[in-house]
Amino acid sequence: MQTVPVHQAKDRFSALLQAVEDGEEIVITRHGKKIARIVKETEAAPSEAERERRRREAIEQLEAYQRSAKVQPAVDGYSDWKSLRDAGRK
Repeated sequence: MQTVPVHQAKDRFSALLQAVEDGEEIVITRHGKKIARIVKETEAAPSEAERERRRREAIEQLEAYQRSAKVQPAVDGYSDWKSLRDAGRK
């Protein structure tokens, strides 16, 4: 990670961008305080169609899981948490 004062960053901007392309992270400072960070761009955000496809796939997986999950009472004789709660109040 390279730390560069803002006045030097203005003079060396192209060189700093080249360093970022090479995988380095640049921190810009003003009066010794960090004010910005330049990092290499990662892969582009997915398209709207791709996000919709992923959303539908996730919903299908959740629905399949819900169909396959078999809920069993944690305590024999009590079918849900309310009956267990009420039994404890007696």
